Amino acid sequence: MRLFLLLSLSGSLAHGCAAEPKADDTGTEGTADGPAADPSPPDADDPPPEPVEATALFEIVGEPFDITTSPDGRIFTSIAEHAIDVWDPSTGWVETHTDNLGAVFGIEWSGDTIFYSTSNHRQSGALMELEGRTGRVIADAAGPTVFREPRDLCLAPDGAWVLADTTLETLFVIRDGGSTVEQLSVPLSEPSTLAAGEAHIYAGGEDGVVQISWPGGAPEVIDARAVNGLHVVDGTLWGTNPDWGVFEVGRDRRLDLPGVRRPGRMAGGHPLLVTDWGGNGVWAADLTEVE
Repeated sequence: MRLFLLLSLSGSLAHGCAAEPKADDTGTEGTADGPAADPSPPDADDPPPEPVEATALFEIVGEPFDITTSPDGRIFTSIAEHAIDVWDPSTGWVETHTDNLGAVFGIEWSGDTIFYSTSNHRQSGALMELEGRTGRVIADAAGPTVFREPRDLCLAPDGAWVLADTTLETLFVIRDGGSTVEQLSVPLSEPSTLAAGEAHIYAGGEDGVVQISWPGGAPEVIDARAVNGLHVVDGTLWGTNPDWGVFEVGRDRRLDLPGVRRPGRMAGGHPLLVTDWGGNGVWAADLTEVE
């Protein structure tokens, strides 16, 4: 089976916010009868990883951190510490979309442009909107509390932006074009990644994943495993870490992606796009045979 046709990418790729995970898999109902998943690496008693067809889509110079896609199928990748690159499926070329942006972490396509989070030596950070090739500050503080290290962002179901600040160990919720900013505490140390569904926000870090009914719900732990990235595809919440690779949050199912050394952030769905934090590339995995 062919993995995908390059010219069909524009209709099948989306980042961050997607369909809501099924309640019996990752929602409150699915975790009420038992503890969160064991945080230890998989062992011989765990089910083997499910084989999927995967290929290296493109390589970049530098470390690919986060990833997002535009409606026309272009794939944008944040490069640690300085730039955003873009891969065009119609040409197969990777080019620098813009550089000299400082430390670019999370990126998300919304409307007709990219929004991203940045930090200056973990001392001052901001939610930015890319205007042309430069950034405009949307928000950088919640009252007297200045953003420090917002390492990811996502667009909530009600249109609010949510940022995960690793240094301050809190989430920031940004509304009304940046005029309203609130802090949202979560039971995580160093939260670093986010995803959104139709009714929930998911935040993850070194000590697990929490689910928040949006808006106003209390954070609830649904998995104890560390995560580098979170992403929702067709009702399933996927996470990544070095031990489990790409795995379903709240369950022991994982995918077999032997070419990916250290899976990081994800985007898309068909195919699923995965950045390799241990290499210099972006991979595409076919989930059509994954039940």
